[in-house]
Amino acid sequence: RCQVPGGCLCGTIRYQFKDEPIATVHCHCTDCQKVTGSGFATVFGLAAGTVKLIGEQHISRYALEADSGQVVTRLFCEICGSQLFTEAENNPGFLWIKAGSLNDSDWLTPTDACWTASAAPWAKPDRGLTQHEENPP
Repeated sequence: RCQVPGGCLCGTIRYQFKDEPIATVHCHCTDCQKVTGSGFATVFGLAAGTVKLIGEQHISRYALEADSGQVVTRLFCEICGSQLFTEAENNPGFLWIKAGSLNDSDWLTPTDACWTASAAPWAKPDRGLTQHEENPP
């Protein structure tokens, strides 16, 4: 695979990677609903060290204890506010990337829906995906 690029809305933060994602999921947790202003967030996971960042000094972080009881840290552009990455205490060493931040996300294929128990009634989980009421095992 060649380098896959992405970044924030204003272009201050850019990233690229080559590896295939370990997973691609639609997350329906209430935190993802709030942070996206939508029914769910589509994210994919990579080993943290495999993502090359440009403009990293402009990344702001917001950490909170999620419904799972684990600390989740959201990384976003300090200038335009674009949500880019998530670090989860229960997945150390992995970086979860917001699919919408890719320059081209057509190649992604979600396989799972997590936190389906908190899905908004107007954004029901895709029944074609493996369903998890909370985090996948």
